[in-house]
Amino acid sequence: MSADDAACRACRGQMRAHWQERPHARLMVVASTPVVEAFGGGIETRYLCLECGHTLMHSTGRFGQGWH
Repeated sequence: MSADDAACRACRGQMRAHWQERPHARLMVVASTPVVEAFGGGIETRYLCLECGHTLMHSTGRFGQGWH
């Protein structure tokens, strides 16, 4: 069983969403941290799904941008 198997349908969809897509309605912000990179920075935000308990990360940095 992979980590994705435990995620609800909304979380699985969120992981495939475009990086600019807003979080689904049942995601709650757990932590938000600025990230400093060599060619610019961004923000990494960790979310917890209130439906299934899955944790998602959203990054706005130049490298690794998107939903993870």
